[in-house]
Amino acid sequence: MITHFAGLKLKTLSIQGVKQFYHGLLHFPITRENEVEIEFQPTPDFSLVFEEVFEPLSPVHIAFEVSYSRFNSTIQQLAEQLPLLQWPDGEVVEWFDSGVNAYFKDGDGNLLEFIAHHDLKEGVLTPNGPYGVLYLREVGLPVEDPVAARLWMKRTLGLTIAKDSEQFAFVIGGTAHAVVVSTKRKWIPIAMYALAPSLDLTYGVTDDRFLDRVRSSLDRRIIVSDNENGLQFRMYGYNIRLKKTSLPKDIASRLNLPDTSEGKGDDMDISDQYLEDGLTALSRGGEVGWFEGHVGGAYLAAYYMQKEHNLPQDVRQGLAANCRHLRSQHEDWFEPYPSELAKPELMDQLVEGLLPNLTNLSTSGHGVTLGVLGLKALRDRPDLLTPSIVRGLLKLMEDAAHEHKLARYYGIEDYTRQSLPELSFNDIPPYQDASDLASRALSELQLVLPDQHYEGKYYFFAGELEHGITHAHALIELERLGYTQLARLGQGNHQRQTILNRLRPQELAHQEIKVSDEASIMDSSYWSGLYEDPHAIKVPYAALALLQYVPQGRRVELERDVCKLLSLMK
Repeated sequence: MITHFAGLKLKTLSIQGVKQFYHGLLHFPITRENEVEIEFQPTPDFSLVFEEVFEPLSPVHIAFEVSYSRFNSTIQQLAEQLPLLQWPDGEVVEWFDSGVNAYFKDGDGNLLEFIAHHDLKEGVLTPNGPYGVLYLREVGLPVEDPVAARLWMKRTLGLTIAKDSEQFAFVIGGTAHAVVVSTKRKWIPIAMYALAPSLDLTYGVTDDRFLDRVRSSLDRRIIVSDNENGLQFRMYGYNIRLKKTSLPKDIASRLNLPDTSEGKGDDMDISDQYLEDGLTALSRGGEVGWFEGHVGGAYLAAYYMQKEHNLPQDVRQGLAANCRHLRSQHEDWFEPYPSELAKPELMDQLVEGLLPNLTNLSTSGHGVTLGVLGLKALRDRPDLLTPSIVRGLLKLMEDAAHEHKLARYYGIEDYTRQSLPELSFNDIPPYQDASDLASRALSELQLVLPDQHYEGKYYFFAGELEHGITHAHALIELERLGYTQLARLGQGNHQRQTILNRLRPQELAHQEIKVSDEASIMDSSYWSGLYEDPHAIKVPYAALALLQYVPQGRRVELERDVCKLLSLMK
């Protein structure tokens, strides 16, 4: 994933001029200088290079983040060295919802900005130089079609979009905010035309696997170079380089960037990076045990839920917030594996790993539920079909197939017995098709009881119903992916699971969960909460998918029943 702006190369009409400005006035250290180029190091993680040319220049806009607590003294000190640009009302400092900024220009006419945000957590990055520069926050990228450009950046580079309009948007990765604007728009505060400058921009990225993914998605005709200095390509007239650096991948969350003004109003889209991160966490968690695969499974569920459904903004924001919350407690599971080549033949091993879970009901179907999520993700991203990823998924499925809590269902001391005379499969006839399976699985939610202790034991009365929904969805997905025989093989387990889920003490029926007639999976009140249970994401995702298979006339009723489960999420 992209973490920051690691480098920027601009053109200048005078090496001596930029040296006097950036070194003499701004006090940026010089790391390299010759007759045609000079390199400054404003921060340890960012280099600024100027190349002297004999040609007309279009000015660029860049913004440096500085400490909010020191902003007043910083700008006062800066104003003693050079003139600040004025707004139409004569002011030189602008206060906005989340911070403050001031603008000035260098000798080539480049529009510079010092910006500070009160939500930014100080002490994470060390201020550099007398002005306390923390990092390069913004680079302006004027283009003729900003909508197409930002969507390309989102899809190809895994970036997010904020404050988007027809002519303006922030396209964000970590601390890096590309300001993608129309060439018909003017830069504030002096209404300067936003002409497209000549520049080379370097993004810092976390790992080789991300580079591999971007490389595989690029048209080879736009790749300029691909070597130890990174992957360089042309994008809407700009030279862009991706280079692996050591800046922590969670630098944005450490700095509290999701709460800046740019983040508050955006869609909080679940980017393609969630698929890669979810697979990694599913595999690393699986190396520990099947239960630890829940977090990665929730990440994948969030990714596919947004991809497959037209979700309101508050639902998308809730998904992203809950993914961040789950990740913050298990960050080590998201550490990328060392770069490896994908091996297509490993797909057969994954399918074989599902078999013991399809022929044997164990762990409430989690081996199927989590295994199919991993299989689906790898079908979409075969470049991630690596030995490390597959090893963790196989371990997860193996553990899930052989672990049994024998008395997990009420009234049964050992649910693994082949003969259960007190139960009858006649009550659950074979499923005819996906629509039948979906309808009948959702119909089991007519009576939902809360999890609780009863007669000295703790029973997951609601939790097992959740598993019936996610298990049913996994079987339908397995068939949709083309594994029809495997899906039908696993349906017997789901029938057995349904029978066992119905075993509940009659005297607890008065505790049944009820919800309002207007209850919906899309309720804002639900998605405004943060949950410890990954099923808070997995169940809505599975339920939304199942509802697509049921008759239109039953969808409202069955969705309302799903909300009984959601009302119990913690």
